[in-house]
Amino acid sequence: MRILIVDDQKPIVESLKNGIHWEPLGIEEVFTACSAKEARLLLVNFQIELLLTDIEMPEEDGLSLFRWAREQDPRLVGIFLTSHADFSYAKEAIGLGGFDYILQPARYEEVERVLGLAVEKVRQNARIRRLERTTKLITEQRDSILELMLARFKEDREEENQELAARLIQLSDTDLSPCEFYPMWVQVVRFEKISHSWDEKLIKLVIRNVLEELFEEVQMKICVAADGINDYLVLAAVRQGTLDAAGWEHGLSEFIRFVNSHMDFEMALYPDREAYRGFRKERITAVRERRKINTGRKAEIFWEDPETDPGQAVGEERIEAAVRYIRNNISRSVSRAEMAEMLHLNEEYFSRLFKKYTGYTFKDYEMMERISQAKRMLANSHFSISIIASKVGYDNFSHFSKIFKKMTGYTPQEWRKEQSGKRTAGKP
Repeated sequence: MRILIVDDQKPIVESLKNGIHWEPLGIEEVFTACSAKEARLLLVNFQIELLLTDIEMPEEDGLSLFRWAREQDPRLVGIFLTSHADFSYAKEAIGLGGFDYILQPARYEEVERVLGLAVEKVRQNARIRRLERTTKLITEQRDSILELMLARFKEDREEENQELAARLIQLSDTDLSPCEFYPMWVQVVRFEKISHSWDEKLIKLVIRNVLEELFEEVQMKICVAADGINDYLVLAAVRQGTLDAAGWEHGLSEFIRFVNSHMDFEMALYPDREAYRGFRKERITAVRERRKINTGRKAEIFWEDPETDPGQAVGEERIEAAVRYIRNNISRSVSRAEMAEMLHLNEEYFSRLFKKYTGYTFKDYEMMERISQAKRMLANSHFSISIIASKVGYDNFSHFSKIFKKMTGYTPQEWRKEQSGKRTAGKP
């Protein structure tokens, strides 16, 4: 662990460096600076966990220095030295996220006592970060497994899912042993605006966070797999025997009420009433097929399985084929008439069918998918913006920028810069 001591009076800096017993505190390196400017250079070039700084210094005070340092690294723990018993100093220091302050002159024993508490705070923060990273990795792994299982399940490769299902249960049993799953299909039936900013990742986050908060008492863990046109398979894991059907129904009523009242989109839910140990193919099929009941795209909960209607199934398959074609051929512009002809459907009938199953016109959906893929490429590749525009079907750079701005509220350059900043901020 490293500490930086900052004071404009060099004798004080040397006294603290030489008078404190650092090794028993677990502090391995001690850096010193006699000005905020010098301190900034050290903070930029070294990973420093603790900052012990005087408040009153010429040119820049310790509060300003700490404020800047926390912007660079929010994990930094700060302790302030002051010779004034003025509560306003302490109030401002703590308000900035400082750990404590020491009134000078102070005995070494008092400084060591405060440093010991600060060191424990650093270690506690590190433990929390490790736990958060582990939890995030497990959550992402569960979602990835579920998405792979769903893909294999749809390709009739069910026998290959047994090992994955066992791994998913094992990961869930880590938190909830033994666990069982409530399966549910979630469908976004409409967005408030065509030019919405919701993507698959954000919607999955809403599903997970809201459900886990509503079912906090049973420590529910949510796995979410995206599928098709604004569809999501959810497996809600709970410890076996801790949640009955009535509690599940009540929680889902609260969930849909909250989402449909507070978000810029509305959902329909197709849940199973019963919990199961493992991945039940027949029940996943049942909740997915239950969407056929919702011909009016109502934002409600649908508990009952539908009667089989081959006509509806064929219609849905055709539209899913259209969506796959759009996604896989995004650089090629295809008209509504061409798509209808490819699917052997009347153009007007295809148009009505597409709107019914997706909630959008063919043209609007194609535009949304183009911008969605452009956002991913801007965030995750080094292609120039003009090349990305071409890859998503826009030959005119100016037109692409105009549409992108309309759909996202950002220019392509602004979007790339913001995503790059988020990645940088997220680095440990």
